[in-house]
Amino acid sequence: MNRLVFYLAAVLVACVGPFAGKKVPPYLAAPPVLKATFSSEKAAAYLVWHPVPSAGFLYGEIQRATGGEFAAIARVESAADTTFTDAGLLANTQYSYRVVSFFGEDETVHELVSTTAAGGFHHRVASWSLAAGTAPTRLAISRNGTVFVVGVGEGRVERFDRAGRTLGAWVYTTEPLACMETSALDGPALALDAAGHLYVVYNLHRPSQKPAAFWAKFAPDGRLLWTRPLAGLFARHIVIDGDAIYIESISQLQLFDQAGEQQVQYAIPALLVASLRLWQGRFAALIEPLALRADDWQAPRLAVYDDPQRATASRVIGRDPKSHQDRGNGLLLRPTDFAVDEAADRAFVVNAGHSRIEVFQQGHYLTRWGEEGEGDDQFRFTGRIQVVVDMATGEEGEREVVAGGIARDAEGFIYVADTFNDRIQKFQP
Repeated sequence: MNRLVFYLAAVLVACVGPFAGKKVPPYLAAPPVLKATFSSEKAAAYLVWHPVPSAGFLYGEIQRATGGEFAAIARVESAADTTFTDAGLLANTQYSYRVVSFFGEDETVHELVSTTAAGGFHHRVASWSLAAGTAPTRLAISRNGTVFVVGVGEGRVERFDRAGRTLGAWVYTTEPLACMETSALDGPALALDAAGHLYVVYNLHRPSQKPAAFWAKFAPDGRLLWTRPLAGLFARHIVIDGDAIYIESISQLQLFDQAGEQQVQYAIPALLVASLRLWQGRFAALIEPLALRADDWQAPRLAVYDDPQRATASRVIGRDPKSHQDRGNGLLLRPTDFAVDEAADRAFVVNAGHSRIEVFQQGHYLTRWGEEGEGDDQFRFTGRIQVVVDMATGEEGEREVVAGGIARDAEGFIYVADTFNDRIQKFQP
């Protein structure tokens, strides 16, 4: 309102005051209109504004604010410049921009301030709580947008619509679940096939026995079609590629058909794999370094392999720390899960050790968001829970572990299993 009053007063002075019959100084012109377009795929804001008068133009400033005062981030050298790209932005952050043009007349500098444009990307749009102790760890989303959630608290698949309204739970076991800590917390895992069948892989805790591995198949309407035991030591991950179903146990990958019959068994490296998914038809895995050789990685990596046995990797994402205090962009610390956007060649990683979501594009860091806490836009991926400490006897003990899951729906919305806050958070594409 004050700016409008100033502008109207300036026009009146120009008509009847000292500028009557003269050209109005450029700094009394109407504020240029600024527009901003935000891109999550480039982590950038594209600014476009109306040109300002060239008479008396000295220079301009692109100014940005993220909740506080505006500060200059770039200089505009010509009145004809009307575009600017601000790259390297953080996700889930509200940015405001304005363009300030400076004019000189009679040794006096005057300002012309544009309109303000604001926005961002990957903003949180919803959050919903689960029952205390559910500790959600993995997500799957159907083509129609149903969100399936499993946790380490009990043998139920919780179901929600895109807005977080509950659709009821499907029970796959009433026995206590067994969990294990490797690089991250290993609990139940789930996956959907093209026909909408849901598969759950899990382990049961039976006193004085080693954990017993099983998997279950649900029809799209929720009917439990079958439950079957699994060979191998502690089932951890499930991946579906067309009609092929892959289930990974420690040091073993089994291939099944949709009827649940084993077709092939692969021996795989004894790596600490926090999450296993498909990326453009290849197996991709979050891997902790073993540090058995001097040239081993010092920090986890997201590796994309050429074959199920994981003999060679076609892509490796992540970097080693520059110091013991390094918490910088692109450094993974105890990551727990990831989701892939194949169209934009992006990977969204739950970087649990840093309490944030880290995004990579074409193998390089793109953006991130989040911090540790219980508030909005915060995460708790670290907590204490009962895990198996002796595989031979099934003995359990309480340990501090990291856990967290992530998935994308068909529209690009991102869902995060905020494990130790017992909730799901949803973010814009």
